[in-house]
Amino acid sequence: MKPISPDEFFKQVAVNSGMSDMRTVKDIYYGMIKTISREIKGKGVVNLPDWGKFYLTVYKERNFLDVSTGKMAKLPPRPAVKFTPDIKVKKYFQALL
Repeated sequence: MKPISPDEFFKQVAVNSGMSDMRTVKDIYYGMIKTISREIKGKGVVNLPDWGKFYLTVYKERNFLDVSTGKMAKLPPRPAVKFTPDIKVKKYFQALL
């Protein structure tokens, strides 16, 4: 199954929300992304009602085998953004099965 294109996604959101202007939908979407990014950088967590929670986690430094050299190397600590869906979202997708 091929994923929809960004333009098709914005069209569908515009239709489903009753908005006639796809540009407005894009502006709202990118505004949300900027806000979520800024809040994660500042507070480390963003809760979206009925949708879920985005949060920042930091993976610890770890050792790994570099297969190209055959030697052990260290992977430095690195941040990652994670998402935990709200229970309503989980139930919705479970109902689809």
